[in-house]
Amino acid sequence: MQRISKSWRWPLAGLAGSCAGALFVPIGGMLWVHLIVTLSAVVVLVRLAHREVPFPVALAQLRLGGDDPAVLRARVLSAAVSLQQGRPDLTLYRLKSVLPDLNRVLGPDHPDTLSTRLLSLQVRGETGDLPDRLTAIRELIGDIAPVLGPGHPDTLAARHCLAEWLGQDGRTDEAEAAYEGVITTGTEHLGADHNLVLIARSSLTILRYDRTGPANGAAVDDMTAIVAAMERALGPTDPTAASTRRLLTQWRSTQAGSGA
Repeated sequence: MQRISKSWRWPLAGLAGSCAGALFVPIGGMLWVHLIVTLSAVVVLVRLAHREVPFPVALAQLRLGGDDPAVLRARVLSAAVSLQQGRPDLTLYRLKSVLPDLNRVLGPDHPDTLSTRLLSLQVRGETGDLPDRLTAIRELIGDIAPVLGPGHPDTLAARHCLAEWLGQDGRTDEAEAAYEGVITTGTEHLGADHNLVLIARSSLTILRYDRTGPANGAAVDDMTAIVAAMERALGPTDPTAASTRRLLTQWRSTQAGSGA
């Protein structure tokens, strides 16, 4: 049964029960009532099962087994895809179901487990599902950094998340220092043109701009350089480069309107 996803066992059992029950129902109106009711119940169970483990992933589990690392990664990927589709509730639902299996099969210090914990914390922190998100992300950084190293993208992503939440909580001095740390470490280990470094530079510049408004010409100049670096490293059509370029255009328009 390990090859059959737990979430899909109920639909399969319901389908089997529906077929078996039909053998004992007399042919006629009652048979159709039985089929409609039981198959409707199976449809509901299928939708619930697909919510936790998408059908293609369930098929992969049937072929490879539920503890196969590729199946576990596919379950995490399905959660990430649902986040891209704007469904954070479904993302959390899938992450909460796969995290225990990652801990059991791969261990709490495995990179896949740690990156999944990071994604879960990020979503929970942004949706208000995490009462003390700053403490939680600091604890995660303490778990990630010794295992993956200070310059690993997941470590830097967690530190960037901490900086972002500090800024959102009005702790701008701490946020600025945190962003600067990400930029310094990221540049040293990943290079100045890595997307994480460029995003951290952009976030820091936005933080500084928000402090002073349109009069901050230095922030506009810094963002101009960042956009140029993003377009060179990521390409002009990259979503991050495009959104940052639009923000820079707004800043320039506001600056021109204010006569700065």
